[in-house]
Amino acid sequence: MNGTESSVIAGQGVAAAGHADAARVAVGVLRAGGNVVDAIVAGAFAAFVVEPGMCGIGGHGRLSLVMAGTAEPRGIDHFLIVPRAATPEAYGAALRAMARRHPDRDARALAETGPLSVGVPGAVAGLCEAVRRFGSWPLVRLLGPAIDLAEAGIVLDARHAALVALHADAIRAQPALADWLMPGGTLPAPGARLDGRDLARTLRRITIDGAAALHDGPIALAIEQAVAGAGGLLDAADLAAYRPRAARQAEQNYRGLRYVTCDDLIAIEALNILECFDLVGADEATALHLLAESLAQAFVDNFALGGDPVNAELPLAGLASKAYARERAATITATRARAAVAPGEPWRFGAVGAGAPPFAGTTQICVLDAAGNGASLITSIDGAFGSMILVPETGILLGNGLQLFDLFRHGRNPMAPGRMPLYGAPVFMAMDERGALGGLAGAGGYRIATGILNTLVQVVDRGLGLTAAIERPRVHHQGDGLDVADDMAMATREILEALGHRITIAQRTATSWPFGRTSGVWRDKHGDLHAGSGPACGAARGWD
Repeated sequence: MNGTESSVIAGQGVAAAGHADAARVAVGVLRAGGNVVDAIVAGAFAAFVVEPGMCGIGGHGRLSLVMAGTAEPRGIDHFLIVPRAATPEAYGAALRAMARRHPDRDARALAETGPLSVGVPGAVAGLCEAVRRFGSWPLVRLLGPAIDLAEAGIVLDARHAALVALHADAIRAQPALADWLMPGGTLPAPGARLDGRDLARTLRRITIDGAAALHDGPIALAIEQAVAGAGGLLDAADLAAYRPRAARQAEQNYRGLRYVTCDDLIAIEALNILECFDLVGADEATALHLLAESLAQAFVDNFALGGDPVNAELPLAGLASKAYARERAATITATRARAAVAPGEPWRFGAVGAGAPPFAGTTQICVLDAAGNGASLITSIDGAFGSMILVPETGILLGNGLQLFDLFRHGRNPMAPGRMPLYGAPVFMAMDERGALGGLAGAGGYRIATGILNTLVQVVDRGLGLTAAIERPRVHHQGDGLDVADDMAMATREILEALGHRITIAQRTATSWPFGRTSGVWRDKHGDLHAGSGPACGAARGWD
């Protein structure tokens, strides 16, 4: 994970993000007197412009927030939900009808992109709610940089140009998107500029009407026509009914470090298990082994026992219980990898209850200021270019989050109206007596948790600085074999193999981050602020 850009200052604030322009916008807001919520929202809307394959107005996200002087870390959950009409029976019928119209495509492909992959987006509603509750600037000022970026033409960086080439056939199946990304049918080169005028007009509408610009009126009707008119199940009434959820977050603790994750249970359980082992005196291979085993148990438990905690009866308190973690930790040793990882029985360790849903994201922003205020955001349209449905004359690319449900098997993650899918990714904020201590967020699906927890262990247990921690070789384990970074030392790989791990060397490419992309901000023991992203995607400098 080489090449992080970093910042070490004793000034007012720092930001790190998935794209340098988003980080620069966030830092610019802090410099001009905005608070961390203003900064992260302005950075997010900038990301919607400069990272169209990763996030956007038609997506969803989650935000963790810590404000100095308050005892209540907050979370704003603005994940997608299932449209009202998308009962299992109605969805199945719509999918069969779509398959008859497209006999050359299998059902899974039709569910993963196109109109049947579109849920109710929450990105704009969630960010506007954050500004309403905690911001200090009006939307017209916060969205100004994003509007300027859109009007100047959306520059496709090398990563996005490679994504267009990788998904060219699927893009061509959606004429509106193909005309925008590949004008004249030609694959774009890095640095190509896309027409951003439609998106700029939509952003201006948001500065006037807030979330209502997307969830009511002409744009909502245009979204309905683009989705329902093509055979999907989302309509304007779904958009009008959407509400983000702002709530106090339950505080967790890892070796004395107070933290929140927007209630991502995979991260909480993994850290609770890992806390049962001493990593300070462990060699690198042993520390990575124990981290991998803890991750594997948390993933297996949540895949087997998780789902939408808002609408299903689940053992949430048990999965987050330190007593349950100690029971699971007793199945792990430092000297041998388990041949198989089985789910436990967390019901005995806590009552059933509701909490924030798990989440996936594809870009991220973290902001921290010297006064102890911090915010961490993951925002997503799920797959590359989401559903690949570009709503005409709006610049809105809709996400494809419905493909996160168990559409083709009966599991604990079924689709039903109003539900949110199971998908784990922590939106991490650490706290101390001064307020926000640091934030971590990421992109890369389930590898978000991997990137964040690998980084956190290096900072808390191994004593590394933020950027050095982000750059360390990582491991990932979901219970079915260990992925190790291609830059990991051969000696470390050999020890992990000797411990019994079935190892796969994960190769990084221009379009794939096998261990996720992590951005972070952190205040060190001297009070200096640090920011970093890895692989290098844009940590912006603060100021003195």
